[in-house]
Amino acid sequence: MLLVQPRISHLIYGGVILLIGVVFWLAQGRYALLDAIHKDFVRLQEVAQVSRIAADTAGPLAALSAAIREYVASDAIEPAARIVTDSRALLEAIKRARQELPGEKADIDRLDAEAHLYVASFDAVVAARAQRQVRLQRLAQAAGGLRASADAAGQLDRFLRIREAEHNYLLARHGPDADRVVSLVVQIARAVPGRTVADAAADYSLAFARIVDIDGVLDQATLRVMDDHEARLRAQMLELGRRAHGGEQTAVSDFRNRLANAIRRNVEVSLVAMLITIACAFLLLRYVIHPLNRMTTAMTEIARGDSARPVPFAGRNDEIGQMAQALSTFRNALLGLTEAQAQAELASRHKSDFIANMSHELRTPLNAIIGLSDMLLEDADHPRPSELKESLPRIAASAKHLLALINEILDLSKIEAGRMSVDISTFAPASLAEESLATVAPIARQKGLAVAVAYPQGLPNLSSDPRRLRQILINLLGNAVKFTDMGEVRLLLSRTPTGLRFVVSDTGPGITSEDQGRLFQDFMQIDASATRKYGGTGLGLALSRRMAHLIGGDITVRSEVGQGSTFTLDLPLIAPQMATEDRGNEKIRVGMQKPGSGGSA
Repeated sequence: MLLVQPRISHLIYGGVILLIGVVFWLAQGRYALLDAIHKDFVRLQEVAQVSRIAADTAGPLAALSAAIREYVASDAIEPAARIVTDSRALLEAIKRARQELPGEKADIDRLDAEAHLYVASFDAVVAARAQRQVRLQRLAQAAGGLRASADAAGQLDRFLRIREAEHNYLLARHGPDADRVVSLVVQIARAVPGRTVADAAADYSLAFARIVDIDGVLDQATLRVMDDHEARLRAQMLELGRRAHGGEQTAVSDFRNRLANAIRRNVEVSLVAMLITIACAFLLLRYVIHPLNRMTTAMTEIARGDSARPVPFAGRNDEIGQMAQALSTFRNALLGLTEAQAQAELASRHKSDFIANMSHELRTPLNAIIGLSDMLLEDADHPRPSELKESLPRIAASAKHLLALINEILDLSKIEAGRMSVDISTFAPASLAEESLATVAPIARQKGLAVAVAYPQGLPNLSSDPRRLRQILINLLGNAVKFTDMGEVRLLLSRTPTGLRFVVSDTGPGITSEDQGRLFQDFMQIDASATRKYGGTGLGLALSRRMAHLIGGDITVRSEVGQGSTFTLDLPLIAPQMATEDRGNEKIRVGMQKPGSGGSA
C-alpha cells in the first residue's frame, strides 16, 4: 500500500536516507583525507578558542582599566560598583580560560597572577584613600585647635595663611606648598610664647605630615596600578592574541588546502545527488503536483457554487489527504452558511408575523374609539351628560393605550436605527421614583395590590435623562402590577459603588429560567396566552433594556416560579453624552398624556 500511495514525508525521508547512503559509500575510500581535515578543523577550533579567550579577557580588562582611571581622576573614596563587577568579570574570564585551554596553562597562570596583582594594587589605592580621609579629619580637628589658640593670641591672620597654603597643597599636592605650610606653622609657634600655641602647632604639624606621607603612598600605589601591573597585563594579553592570530592563519591555510582537495575528489557525489534529485522530482510530480492540480480544479468549482462536488483524494492518508479533508470542511461550512441564511429568513418571517399580530392590538383600542365616537355623533343633537361622562373617559383611555402601542414600536425602531436621543439633566432620583409609582398606583389599587417605595436619606442627584428613566420605571412597575394578582409591588432605591440601583419586586407568579433567557428579546412573547389575557405588545422589557443601555445602565432579572420576580436597574451617576436628534423624530404625544407614560409592556 505504501508503494501505491506513500506519504510525502516518507518520500522525503527515503530520499534523504538514500543520499546519506550514497555519500557514505563514496566516502569510505577517503577516510584518511577526511580525518586530516578533521584534525585541521580541531586545530582551527583551538586557535579560534584562544583568540576568543583573548578577546573575552581584553574586554573586561579595558572596562576595568577605564573604570579605575575614572576613579583615580575623581575624589571618591569608595570605588564604583562597576569596578567590582569588572574585576570579577576579568578574573572569571581568566578562570574560564584555564579550564578551556589546558595547553596554555603556563601563560594563563602568569596572566592570572598579574591580574590578581593588578586588583590587589587597586585595593591598596582604595585603602590609602580611605586612610587619607581619616587623616584629613584628624587634620581638621588639629586645625580647629590651632585656630582657637591663634585667635586667642591675636595670630588669626597667620592661621588663615596656613589654611590657604594647606588648601593649595591638597588641590595640587606640590612639595613647595607642603613646605610653605610647615614654615608658616613654625612661624606662628615662634611668634607666640607659651605652650598652648606650641602644642596646637605641633598637633597640626603631625597631622599634616601624616597627610603628606599618605599622599606619597597613594601616588606610588596609583602609579603601580596605572603604569606597572596594567601595562604588564596588557602586554601578556597582546602576546597571547598575537600567538593566536599566527596559529589561526596557519590552521586556516592548511584547512583550506585540504578542503579544496576534498572538493575536487568528491565531484562524483554531486553527480549522484543530481540523479537522486531527478528521481525525487519525478516522485514529487506524481504524488504532489498532479494531486494539487486536481484539488485546485475542485476548489474552483466549489467557489463557483458547486458545493455538492466531491473533493478528490479525501481518502488518502498523507498530506494531500489532509488538505482534501480541510477542503471538505470548507465545503461543509459553506453549506452551514446557506442554512444560516435560511434561519435569517425565518427570523424575518417571525418579525412579519409579529407585525401581523400587532394589528389586533392596534385595532382593538381604535375600534373602541371609533364605536364610541359614532355613538356620541348619533346623540350630538341631544347629548346626555351621563353618556358623555361614561364614553369620553373610555375614548381617552383607548387613545392613550393606542398611543402607547405606537410609541413602543417607534421607540424600538429609532433605537435600532440609532436615532434615539437622550436629554441629560440633573434631578433627584427619589422624586422621580415616587412620581413613577404614583402613575401605576391607581391600577394597583383597583386590583387590591399594595405599592410602596423606599430609599435611604442623602441619595445623590442623577445626571441622566429623566424622561427615559421614568419610562423604564413605569414599564417595570406596570408589568409588576399587570402580572400580580395579590400581594404587593415595591420599588427600592440604593447606592452602589458606581451609581444608583432601582429594584422593582412583586409577588406575582414568577418566571421560569427558560423564559428568563428570552425575556428581553425583540419580537418574542414568552406566553402567547398570557399576552392575549393581559394585552400589550411584548416590547416593553426589550425597549426598557435598550433605553437603559442608552443612558449607561442595564436591567437584570431574578425570578422563581411561585416566588415573584425582581427586576434590577443599575445606572451610573453621570450618563454618557449623546448627540441630540432633531425634535421631529420625537414620538407622538397628546396634551393629556403624562410625561413618560408612553411605555408599557
